[in-house]
Amino acid sequence: MFHRVLTALVGVPVVLAGVWFGPPWITVLAVVAAIIGVREAYRLYPTSTRTPEDDGIEDTPLPVEDTPFPVVEDTPLPVLLGGAWAVALVLAGELAVRPADFGWAVLGICAVGMVVAGLWMIAAWHGQRPVAAAGYLVLSPVYIGGALACATALRGIDGLPRIWRAKADSQAPSISLPPSIEDDGISEPFEIAPDIPAGDGGFWLLPDITGPDLAQEAAVLTETGCWWLLLAILTVYAADTGAYAAGRLFGRHRMAPSISPGKTWEGTAGGMLAAVITAVVIGGLFPLKLEIWQLVTIGVILGVVSPIGDLLESKVKRLADAKDSGNLFPGHGGMLDRLDSILPSLIVVYVLAAVSTP
Repeated sequence: MFHRVLTALVGVPVVLAGVWFGPPWITVLAVVAAIIGVREAYRLYPTSTRTPEDDGIEDTPLPVEDTPFPVVEDTPLPVLLGGAWAVALVLAGELAVRPADFGWAVLGICAVGMVVAGLWMIAAWHGQRPVAAAGYLVLSPVYIGGALACATALRGIDGLPRIWRAKADSQAPSISLPPSIEDDGISEPFEIAPDIPAGDGGFWLLPDITGPDLAQEAAVLTETGCWWLLLAILTVYAADTGAYAAGRLFGRHRMAPSISPGKTWEGTAGGMLAAVITAVVIGGLFPLKLEIWQLVTIGVILGVVSPIGDLLESKVKRLADAKDSGNLFPGHGGMLDRLDSILPSLIVVYVLAAVSTP
């Protein structure tokens, strides 16, 4: 527990700082996470298989040592190929201006990646399970890189839902012209600066608290959609924490004992409640201009998607007979162990933001 808390105290501020300062820091974090995540996913691919000879038993992954059958080693998956694929997706999210541009870029990168992956399978791969190898080879960079690309692509989201567009246009801030200074008949106007718009609450109150500089930074964050990214990350963090606490205190009924024995229905319910509360609170603090029912809906969706991502990664680890995806973070496991809940949530939040904004 000490290592988990210490790692969280270091990791969470780093992630939130990267989101706050935006490019290139958030992009650097996404690229590093994509490369490490793909490497861990490829290492989870069970390359060892046992091949029974004339006893009619189907090929299965080697779960234990001392198998009575001959062991065949599949060719290890190329981390360079998968990492480059995932990084290309992240950069596509960084460079895309509109969701349509992002979608076409993802399709193009995936098409090229599948061609290269197919050529590698034909030329270099040897083993007993080509379908499983191709699945790990293709799905890992697409899923990990695509989800992290949604994080970088969120900066292109305007952040103002269509239902609020008319209201915002009707209450557009005016530009005030200060009186000019008269000196010997020569007028020297001041520099014209637009007012920071006053919103319904949250960080739009920054001019009254911290001054206009930080308020302008907050306005830039709104334009780049970083508020959506903060909403996703903080809500998922709250869901994970709430699920862990509720599971430890009230957990009685196991949710998926064959996949994740520690996950309970009571913990899942607690995580969903924490996600809803966090989404509503964040919606009140951040200038997302979302109705309460919309924030509740987002919290419920993330409360469902978050444990699904956790169970998906747990299933992959079960197939690989591994406890953690790696040992990068003391007490937490590997990169995928930290991203299991956030990856599908990033995809969902990006879709919601893209649909609800111009």
